[in-house]
This record gives sequence, structure tokens and C-alpha cells, in this order.
Amino acid sequence: REALAVTARHCGAELERYGRCVAASPGSWPRDCHRLRDSIARCASEHPLVRQIRRDCSESLGAFERCLQERPGAAAECGPHASAFLLCAESVTPRASPTVPSGASPGGTPGG
Repeated sequence: REALAVTARHCGAELERYGRCVAASPGSWPRDCHRLRDSIARCASEHPLVRQIRRDCSESLGAFERCLQERPGAAAECGPHASAFLLCAESVTPRASPTVPSGASPGGTPGG
């Protein structure tokens, strides 16, 4: 849920445009909305948690995307695939960032 919330916060405009496109093109949205889907992916991929989910849940995400491509007019049939991906995504917890030793500056070079 956190990743979805991050994506919604970080990429809300892109998600809204994509949703409108899909709703307006029920039979042809995979073709008509392709660029908008790519813009969401680019936007979301900028966030570390989203990158981690794409990496950790790539199998279930791939299955969901294949289902959508195979059933362009019947996306509701992909519900089980969507549920599997969401279940995986919800189980991903942000990995701790490497800690910076006291007195060191993040991104600095040794010897300063």
C-alpha cells in the first residue's frame, strides 16, 4: 500500500491521465494509452520503493501485464493476477539506507 500511495502522490497527474484514457478506450486502451502507461512507469521508477517492488515482484507483475495484453477488452479477467501482484507489493518493505558514519558527509569523497 505504501508503494501505491507513493506512486499516487508522486505520479498522480500521470495516473489520472492514464485512467481517463483507459476509460475512454475500453477496446483499444493498450494501444491508445501506451505512452501514458510509459510515463507512469518512468515517473514511478524514480522512487526507490517502487524500484524495489518492480525488482522483488517482477514475476507477478509480468504475469499481470501479460494477462492485460492477452485480454485487452476484458481486463477484469486479470483480477487474480492483479491480486497476486498487489499482495507481493504490500509485502515489500523498504530496505534500510546505508548509514553514514558520524562526521562523514553523504556523497562526499574520502579526505574531503
